[in-house]
Amino acid sequence: MTHTHDRLRHGQAGAVGMMIIVWLAVVVVVGVAAIDAGSIAFTKFRLADVASTASTQAANAYKSSTNIATACQAAEASIASDDASAKLTKKGCVVDPATGTVTITVRKDAKTILAGKLSFTKKYARVSATETNGPTAL
Repeated sequence: MTHTHDRLRHGQAGAVGMMIIVWLAVVVVVGVAAIDAGSIAFTKFRLADVASTASTQAANAYKSSTNIATACQAAEASIASDDASAKLTKKGCVVDPATGTVTITVRKDAKTILAGKLSFTKKYARVSATETNGPTAL
């Protein structure tokens, strides 16, 4: 009877150990997901600011020169100075000559632990922001 009792207790200890390992794995996965989500959200917030500043700079450049190429160059310079890893997308600089507003679309890959490396989550780590602004009143 003692032999059966010892075997039963050993099986329970193994099950508890396995439950601890599974819970630790779940905690690690949830932690990495939370860190990646925070990184993506912060990148999106920062990129919106970069795009907003670039669109204002481009609109001011367009107001003073009425040249679309000059406005887009001003946007690229603003983006490069604010965040060197952010890039203006193809067709990411659109000037409306009637209103003088400029729409800028910027893209950047968020620095993530796992999301940017997995094929099915990579699209979430590639962040873009679009902002439209006119020239400043000053």
